[in-house]
Amino acid sequence: MLMGDSQLSSDSLRMGVRHFIDPAVGAVAGNVKIMNRKKWLTDLQALEYIEGLNLARAAQAIAKMVNIIPGPIGFFRKAALHDGGYYSSDTYAEDADMTLKILATGWKIDYEPNAISYTEAPEKLHQLLKQRYRWTRGIIQAIRKHKTYIFNPTINFNNTIVLWMMVFESLFWPAMNIFGNVFFIVVGLIYGMSSLIALWWISIAILDIMAAIYCIAAEKEEVRLIPYSIVYRVMFIIIIDITKAAATVEEFLGIEMNWGKLERVGLPGAK
Repeated sequence: MLMGDSQLSSDSLRMGVRHFIDPAVGAVAGNVKIMNRKKWLTDLQALEYIEGLNLARAAQAIAKMVNIIPGPIGFFRKAALHDGGYYSSDTYAEDADMTLKILATGWKIDYEPNAISYTEAPEKLHQLLKQRYRWTRGIIQAIRKHKTYIFNPTINFNNTIVLWMMVFESLFWPAMNIFGNVFFIVVGLIYGMSSLIALWWISIAILDIMAAIYCIAAEKEEVRLIPYSIVYRVMFIIIIDITKAAATVEEFLGIEMNWGKLERVGLPGAK
């Protein structure tokens, strides 16, 4: 599977299909990278994809339980698609839904870092927030659709683990991150900006820089993205998490939504 706003690297197909030598593998997630860089918002997204998405998929691939096959690049065994019932249109995250259906039927899902798809990222903040709003509501819809597996691991233990990871990432983590930031801001305003609070923020920034260095080195990415890690968590991630929290509330309230339209520049070539 390849989305229309994405372009494959020359070796993507060869690197992706080699995993099907293993008869237990039903699908393979590829490595998504941002094509339209050199702007502060798209560079932050480039770092997010490297550090926040691809690193997670690499870890999940150890157990061959990748939780979302990304829309820009995914490889599927025909039998796995058939067993999963093919794509459905009852969620706004059909890629997450399809991934869960494939796992539920007993297939394994691997990750190939060298099967690269360059995709066009939103260049304006309101476009990015619309995208993440839709992603969050779609993932929650997929979780609710497969909620039977959450509390009954005897049906399919792998799906239970994957669903709990998605629940944590979509529901718990954004709330915890927002609460943590608000808590320290309130404490600082009421009791004064203690040196301990400042040291806490500095230590987090150092960890973020170290994580960015590791991920960029592992993927042989652009070194110039490393400085973005300083503002990555304190600015970019908190905005994304607030959007996720708002999307979560509206999803559980049953507020209607639509796909919307993401403006595309239509760049002629990849990186």
